[in-house]
Amino acid sequence: MAHEIKSPERDFALLAAQVRAARALLGWSQAYLAEGIKVRRATIADFEACKTEPHEGTLFVLLNELSNAGIIFTETGVAFRKWPPKAYVPTGIKRRNK
Repeated sequence: MAHEIKSPERDFALLAAQVRAARALLGWSQAYLAEGIKVRRATIADFEACKTEPHEGTLFVLLNELSNAGIIFTETGVAFRKWPPKAYVPTGIKRRNK
């Protein structure tokens, strides 16, 4: 599922909170998500703390990975696409385990 990054005016704080909430729903740490999308944990931490916005490509991969894990982004938060959610291992971690 593709995610449209509407514009630089997109509510950065809301998106950062949504990523934090998505990780919480999935039970993923910042380190686990970072490893899964091949970025440093600090990239996720700084984004979630609204310190820096990731590069557009990183943001696309991040949102795509969360979507593949069953997360949907709404105007006000996040939710699971289906209940109960299916177990999902991020792409970067799958490749490492092969």
